[in-house]
Order: sequence, then structure tokens, then C-alpha cells
Amino acid sequence: MNRRASRLTAIFSAVVIVATGVCVTTLPASARPNCAVSDPPPICSGVIDPVVRLPDLVASVSGPTSATGGSTAVYAARVTNSSSLNGATARGVSVRITASGATIAAVSSAGWTCSTAGAVATCSGGTLTNAASASLPVTVHFPVATASVSITVSADPGGAITERSETNNTALVRTSVTAPALPDLQTTLSGPASVRGLYAAGVWTITVTNAGSAVATPVNVSWLTNWRGDVNANAVIRGAIGFTCIVPPEYMQQMVYCYGDGALQPGASATIVITAVPPAPGDVYGTAGVSTVTATADYGLQVSESNESNNAASVVSTILP
Repeated sequence: MNRRASRLTAIFSAVVIVATGVCVTTLPASARPNCAVSDPPPICSGVIDPVVRLPDLVASVSGPTSATGGSTAVYAARVTNSSSLNGATARGVSVRITASGATIAAVSSAGWTCSTAGAVATCSGGTLTNAASASLPVTVHFPVATASVSITVSADPGGAITERSETNNTALVRTSVTAPALPDLQTTLSGPASVRGLYAAGVWTITVTNAGSAVATPVNVSWLTNWRGDVNANAVIRGAIGFTCIVPPEYMQQMVYCYGDGALQPGASATIVITAVPPAPGDVYGTAGVSTVTATADYGLQVSESNESNNAASVVSTILP
């Protein structure tokens, strides 16, 4: 074969190859293999037809990795319809946000309907065009204790939207929560085992100690009886801080209020001594002749404490005739 014939043969072969490639890559959808059968051909295994237009929702979340107990923080939850040559708009997108070990205080975003219930928030109704994103700021309230909190964001948690990939719909960030420095007001109360009603005065001693690791203020104390009639009490105050004690008015005759006028430092104590004359044995609420007196620190719950269960103490006495 001469040189001219060889050249023509090569050119013809190239044209055939290019034409064949064009025909293969431009085959209509009807000529591609049918994968929607009970026994699809091997070419269908694990492959999504690249010509089919599908969305691809990708979840992400960022926020603090450490926090102090009792505080709040805002996390940036985001859902993106990942850019793709054959992407599509995702409509009716829903997002579930879970704060394991904490409480979701708020979440909102324009174009979405969001609701919260404890540790879970749900946003729905979003529309994301190809390559579009939606930001969902989430406000989380941490417990007043040491804890490990996990914030999980799940896009399309119910699997209602067919996507190009279902492996990137969830994101997570963990936050280490450290217990805050808090006061801890502990109350003790001592009083008589028995006292003669109407004739003899009893003495009750209240001691309030800050056993916590932070200053306590205000330190208010109540002294409550189950007596009827006038309490007729007076108070002597001593210790780390002073108090102003108010004898009960006529309409609330069974209680003495003492208002602290300083901050009780960690480890410090203050004492209130109340002298009162109890009534006759029959002038009590409950069992005749049985006096119950209860002292409570921070009775109005104005102070956040590490332990709220040790603020009160009681003394039961017998009232003698």
C-alpha cells in the first residue's frame, strides 16, 4: 500500500472512531440500559445514571467545643444542596437538630417553619436550588453541671427526598461543659426539745453556711412556725454578714423574715438566734402540743446554687401546758 492510500485509511479510521464516540455519548435515554428490573445488567450495579438530575443535601454544624454550665451558645447549622452538573432543586426540605445533654432554646430561619421541644428542634418547608445553602442558627442552653453535649444536624431525616448521595446528610459537633462556680447555702437549725407554752421562751439558732465555690448574695432567711397567734419573736444576728429581721405582721403571724445585708463568701457562715414564746399546746396547726419550726435560706430562690436540696432545716418541739 502506497503512502497516499495509508494516509486515507488512517483518516477514515479516525472519522469512524469519532463518529462512534459521538453516537455512544449521545444515545437517548431509551437506549441506555434499563436498571429498574429485577435482574439489572452489571453496568447498573451501584451506579446512578449521571444524566438523571437529583439534589444532594449536605449537613454541617459549627459551634463551641467548650462551655461553662448554665450558659448559652449559638451553633451554626447549615444545609447545602451541593453543586453538581446534574443537580436539581430540593423542595420541602426538613432538618432535625438534636442537642444531646442540653436544651434547645431557639432556632429560626427565613423561609422555614421551626419548632423546639426540649433537646430537639425541627425545621421544615425549605427550598434549596442547586448549590444553594440555608443557615439555621441554634441557641442551646447548657446544664448547670459537668457534661458532654452533642449537637447533631440531620437533613431530610425521614428520607423523603431522593438524592445523589445519602451519606452526607448528618453532621455533629461535641461540646465539653464544665460545671460553673456556684454558691451552696446550707442551713442548720437547733431548738428546744420541749418548751412551756404561753409562759417560757424558746431559743432557735439558725446557721447558714456557704459551702460552695462562689459568693452568695443576697442571703435571705425565713423562720416559719406552725403556731397560731402572735409569734412575739426577736432576733440576734452574728457572723460573717448582718441581717435585718422583720417580726411578722398581724396577717402573717407565723413567720420571721431576715434579709442579709452582705455577700456570704465561700466557706463563711452567719448565725441568727431567734427567741420566741410559743402558744398554748392547743394553738398549733396539726397535732396539739407539737411545735414545728423550719428555717430556710434563700426561700425566694434568688440565688443559683450547686445544690438546692440543703437550704432548709426543721426542729420539732413539744409544747408543755
